[in-house]
Amino acid sequence: MNQVNSGQILLGLLLMASALGVILYKKPIYASLSFLMTLTILAAFYLQLSAEFIAVMQILVYAGAILVIFVFVILLFQDAYQQLLEIKPKSNQSFLFFTALALALTLALFFTRMLPFSSPAHSLPEGYGNAGSIGQALYIDFFFPFEAVILLFLVAVVGSLYIAKREG
Repeated sequence: MNQVNSGQILLGLLLMASALGVILYKKPIYASLSFLMTLTILAAFYLQLSAEFIAVMQILVYAGAILVIFVFVILLFQDAYQQLLEIKPKSNQSFLFFTALALALTLALFFTRMLPFSSPAHSLPEGYGNAGSIGQALYIDFFFPFEAVILLFLVAVVGSLYIAKREG
């Protein structure tokens, strides 16, 4: 079996650091840039898994379109974060201690489960991760669940438009 190489460990550490940057940066634009780095590193992991199509979609859809919407909202409400900084936190110290303890225990459990992890010994099937195999899975193998999710999204959009029109 193949062991995890140093490139994967480095990417994993960078991914954790950039994900922490998303929640720790006080300025929203810095958090968005850290989110961009997180999405890009995740695409690199997809490339290592031989899922080139998903990696490209990760960059185009999430790092491109979704992040542009985030930055637009940040620019729209650019002074709102300064008002949030003026509010003093009212957390109980024991709550913060137990939260930190739970995080440490979760990370310890995660690392004890991930250390013996190794890559699969078998090779990937022909066409794995390309657009044709994804289309085969979506439109032939899992057609009904795929269409059910699309119908669920359509009902949610129509419902939200109805609620917005009724309140307005």
